[in-house]
Amino acid sequence: MDFTLDQLKALDAIARTGSFAAAGADLHKVPSAVSYLIRTLESAVGVPLFDRSRRQARLTREGRRVLEGSRSVLAQAQDLHQMILDLQGGWESELHVVVDGALPMKALTQCLKRFAAPDVPTRLHLEVAYRQGVLHRFVEGPADLAVVLGLEQGSSQDGHLCTPLPPLELVLVVAPDHPMAGVRIDDPSTTPHVELVVRDSARATHETPNTSFLGSRQVVHLSDFHSKRAALLECGGFGWVPTHLVAADLESGGLELVDCEPNRWTYHPQVVTRETPAPGRAAALFLSTLKDVAKPEASPSGTSRRGDPPPTSRPDEPPPRAD
Repeated sequence: MDFTLDQLKALDAIARTGSFAAAGADLHKVPSAVSYLIRTLESAVGVPLFDRSRRQARLTREGRRVLEGSRSVLAQAQDLHQMILDLQGGWESELHVVVDGALPMKALTQCLKRFAAPDVPTRLHLEVAYRQGVLHRFVEGPADLAVVLGLEQGSSQDGHLCTPLPPLELVLVVAPDHPMAGVRIDDPSTTPHVELVVRDSARATHETPNTSFLGSRQVVHLSDFHSKRAALLECGGFGWVPTHLVAADLESGGLELVDCEPNRWTYHPQVVTRETPAPGRAAALFLSTLKDVAKPEASPSGTSRRGDPPPTSRPDEPPPRAD
């Protein structure tokens, strides 16, 4: 059975306006043209769609069912038409983004708000992952863009482009009532206390336990940094956390820096995209919005910095992981 969009539009117009003449005016067609479209549609369907025993156009039971299905087809056709217009204007129909959960949520929230605006036709899919799980979802999954930690600034390797973002600092902290608080620790790997680690979300790491950066003998794996902060505040252990997440706790004394070297580390986040196909307007909008609001966080006052921060992380020289 064959039918055309014009036939379905005529059926919908008659049902909305109540007559063939009014439908013709709505579609900018003469009534005879509308009648022809309906006759050919009825011929294709094999049943009458209108009760012609009345002066007013009235759908039969079969006509109502066909109308319901036709409106679904018309809606899909309109979506397709809009998608084509968007593509012609350089907009992606969808943008899949995966970001590392160590990044400030403020910047990501602003991106969500920007993509909710009526002038942005692209549908945004945003996923939060951790550590190698971010790159895994970018390389193996459908993601178009990834925001990762620890890649070399400005690098372009294996068909990928990397755009630098402002630096992200992590600090090694503990609650003031914890046994490690206020004690100089020359070798954190020898401490018997629990190190808190955010689990890598890459699938491969689920098969084997994640290792501790400091070599601690006791490690507790958590799902995200917010859970990690809560555990730190309750003296559940010690660990690395983004400075922006615990700045208020360091100011109030709810947490303090572990007295060891190093107790701060600076990452240089990167936005990773593919060289081909070239990023469209939606990817460019996400990147510009992210760069506008992802400003470096100031170090909390009242905390000391011991010496220079360690060198910027590189793929071949793993730094303390963002865990």
